[in-house]
Parts: sequence; structure tokens; C-alpha cells
Amino acid sequence: MEAAIAGMQALNMAGAILEDPGLQILALDAVNNLEAEAQAARRVDLVLPENTGPRGFYLEPIALSNLLRRHAFGDRAVWIGPARAELAQGLRGLSKVSVLSRNYPEGEGFLSLIPTPQRGVVGVADVQSEVVARQADVVIYAGGTLPVNLLQPYHTLVALKPVSSEVLRLVGDFVAPEELLRFHLATLLEPLGCPLPPEAFTI
Repeated sequence: MEAAIAGMQALNMAGAILEDPGLQILALDAVNNLEAEAQAARRVDLVLPENTGPRGFYLEPIALSNLLRRHAFGDRAVWIGPARAELAQGLRGLSKVSVLSRNYPEGEGFLSLIPTPQRGVVGVADVQSEVVARQADVVIYAGGTLPVNLLQPYHTLVALKPVSSEVLRLVGDFVAPEELLRFHLATLLEPLGCPLPPEAFTI
């Protein structure tokens, strides 16, 4: 890994995209400079060769932010499923972010990564979860159990993981997991000199 990254400039490579989560973490030790998103997430999904050494980026949060800007700009959101701390920066364009979590410490830990004005509340119990979900315009589903009783016809469901087809009739709008991948690819390729819209990719 380190040798491959170190040799990019000598091989005249434009850069390297790292898809595997394990490699994204290992790459931290192979780059000389880290962009802010990579420092915060402690992982790298793009490495560019520079005269001062390889520079590491983590662009998936920016991809998520771009996706939400298109489908849920400024809306109130609720995050359901495992807390993905590395994506927290991608939620900053939302007006309010709440979390449905297994416990308060996990939920509060995730919310602490979001600027104070955008922090909502943590819902743990069933009744709390229903109240929190009804106050949201956007449901961001990150995996695990998705209680269908929380979904409303006015919700936009942004699915980062696959959902069952029965869920689609319960919400007003649906953004499939493939959309984040499209936005991620577009965000990764732009620094490599290949600016393409997310719609250019067939997943």
C-alpha cells in the first residue's frame, strides 16, 4: 500500500481511489498531507500525488452533502441506523439533524460531530422515536431495522442501505443507495480532471 501510493508520481498517475474501508484507514499512514475531511473522518478515499508527497482526501461526506442539497436542501432530518461518524460532516447543510439510536451515549456522540445550531435530539424509546420522526422531513436510513411505523407520506427517504419494496409506498419520495454511490464517484473523479455529473454513472 505505502509503496504503491509513494510511487504514483514516478508512474505519472493522476491519483488513486480507495473503495475498501480497511484500505481507507491504512492509507492514513501512507500520505504526507491530509485534507480536513480526511483528518476528521480518519480515513482516505482519494490520494493525489504532489511534490511535497501524497495528499489524502475523504470525499464521501461531500458527496452526501451534494446529494442532500439536491434532494433535501435545508430540511429537518432524522438519522436511523448505525451512526457513521465519518459521514457527519455531510449533514451540515440540513437545518436540523436528530438521531434514532440504541442508546443516548451513541446518539449524543454522533450529534456532537454536527455544529450546535443543526443538532436535534436523540430518540431511544418507541414513543420518542415516533415523535422525532414525525418532526422530520427527511429520513436518512443507514442500515439495521427500519420501523415502518415511523415513515410518513411527507417523508423523503434517503437510503444509504437497501430497503424492502414495501417501504416505498409509505413515503413521498425515495432516494436509493445507488444515488450516493453516483454522487461519490462524481466527487472523486472531479479532482482527477474528469468532471462528470452523477447521472453519468450507471450503477
